Amino acid sequence: MIEAELNQSLLKGGQRMPIAQLKKVLSACSRALKVKGTVYVSIGFISKAQMRKLNRQWRGKDRVTDVLSFELDGEQMKGEILLSYDQAKIQGQEMGHSTRDEISFLIVHGILHLFGYDHEKPNDAKKMFPLQEKILHSLTIDSRL
Repeated sequence: MIEAELNQSLLKGGQRMPIAQLKKVLSACSRALKVKGTVYVSIGFISKAQMRKLNRQWRGKDRVTDVLSFELDGEQMKGEILLSYDQAKIQGQEMGHSTRDEISFLIVHGILHLFGYDHEKPNDAKKMFPLQEKILHSLTIDSRL
């Protein structure tokens, strides 16, 4: 089972993701990835300025992005997922679904990266995106693919 430490300190009341929703997302990912035992991820929300800085530093892209994942080498601690609430809100509106659904989408996407999935190359995308679709479908979230 995937468990998470969630830092939503930058968010206001109605912006915060309910713990029950987070548990559903983590459970769906755990089932799809066939996780044995307990592994941990850290999930946090950061400002647009912080996201842009980290995106420039780690990916060489000088713009705000929606999610960044940082994989760790530990067996139990898989890594950290950083999210931009503002970017998730914009993308949710563009996709015609709620900000919470977009955040759930981004958490699924980030978790897949922490488990070694990628989409930079077409062959990698053929592995990652169908699994992402399967997880999102189980959560009744429309995918953008």
